[in-house]
Amino acid sequence: MPVASDDTPAAAVGPPPPAPALAADAQRALRAVAGEAGLQEHAPIDVDGVSLAFTVEPPDADAVGPVLRVLAEHGLPALVRGGGSRLGLGNPPIGARLLLSTRALSGITELDVADGVLCARAGTPLRTLHDALEDSVWELPLDPPASHATLGGVLATAAVGPRHGGFGRPRDIVLGLDVTLGDGLRARCGGRVVKNVTGYDLAKLHIGGFGAFGVLLSAWLRLRPRPACVRVLSASLGDGPERWERGLAAARLPSARAAALIDPALAAALEPSRPASAGWLLLMELAGDEAAVARDARLLGTACEAAAAPRPGTRPSDGLVGLVASEASPGALGRLRALQGETFGPVGLRFRLAVLPDRLGAVSERLERAAAELLVFPASGVVFARVSLDLDADLSAVDRAWLAAREAARAGGGFAVLEAAPPWAKRARNVFGEAPATAPLLRTLKHRFDPAGILNPHRLP
Repeated sequence: MPVASDDTPAAAVGPPPPAPALAADAQRALRAVAGEAGLQEHAPIDVDGVSLAFTVEPPDADAVGPVLRVLAEHGLPALVRGGGSRLGLGNPPIGARLLLSTRALSGITELDVADGVLCARAGTPLRTLHDALEDSVWELPLDPPASHATLGGVLATAAVGPRHGGFGRPRDIVLGLDVTLGDGLRARCGGRVVKNVTGYDLAKLHIGGFGAFGVLLSAWLRLRPRPACVRVLSASLGDGPERWERGLAAARLPSARAAALIDPALAAALEPSRPASAGWLLLMELAGDEAAVARDARLLGTACEAAAAPRPGTRPSDGLVGLVASEASPGALGRLRALQGETFGPVGLRFRLAVLPDRLGAVSERLERAAAELLVFPASGVVFARVSLDLDADLSAVDRAWLAAREAARAGGGFAVLEAAPPWAKRARNVFGEAPATAPLLRTLKHRFDPAGILNPHRLP
């Protein structure tokens, strides 16, 4: 919950404390199990005010368990790192002494083109997986905001991008996980096919678990058929309340793989030539067979097909009446993906809300009163709200923005998470808001799987 402000200005907050040193015996023990090159000392990396100057990098999956046992024996909590794109997500890792990198756990171990499944190690960059599938009939249904994300990082943080409405969430595509728990025990959840359900539900604990229960080693993924036709369209929605009905109707079209509503302040970053007076922007990606994409394009009233006679049964629904879409500018969807993960301004805050889609109007109204810039995915009810505060802002300003986000989430029947903020703004604050009803169970599972508390300390609610 928001804490009482001590009126500490951002500019008055000093540098992070110096990175703690590692005792010589701990360094020797880590090098004995990870190799001489497996422990590196480097310039301090600041993660939410916690300074870390050592990284241990197990050379393979078999070395992860011994490394974790050494960390437990020496009382050295570690922050697990994949590509590093989402290190600032979650509560500050208070007490962490070093980074644990999964970068060496990289590569595809199996790709079955006949069955449409793939197994890859956790440290594999997603771009490697996309490249491997480029000439196949399959595609990887993951599109997180960061271009350098790794498979393990995406799964551990349950990261989603603009296409999550069509792709589903990360937990929907994972068939099985190979994990080393905090006590050093190696475990397998699920398997290569859905029928192999041994431990299948346990895999969902690790997806979105922020690495607090175990280090992901590899994952079996279900691929999606590559669509025959893809079109990216944009349309102006104006500023009236009808934008929510239109946006939701468009997002529910059968071939809609991505649908986002972007407020006027952010829309210029996606379509620079678009006049600011055009109001809210709808950006969509239609994907599927050519007939399905053409049908939905006609329903959107695309300018390039407006003259074509509509086929029977393709009359626009009430929610789409008056909407005229056109081809989006090249790269618009990639710019949308990047925009989702950005935080601008001297003091930038980024909130993620999950609300009921039919309450987006009420949610937006409250956030706009707090001067938030909005990126909305209407099909899922996911809202990214960005608030830029002045350089001399203090904790009371953060409290007001946080309170506005939580009140908006309650109005939408959902919850809010503070995804990004300066370290001083996250101090003594639970970025997940009120502890969920499942918090006692999560703490019990944390103690069971990580009894020494060495994995991503204090990250969870």
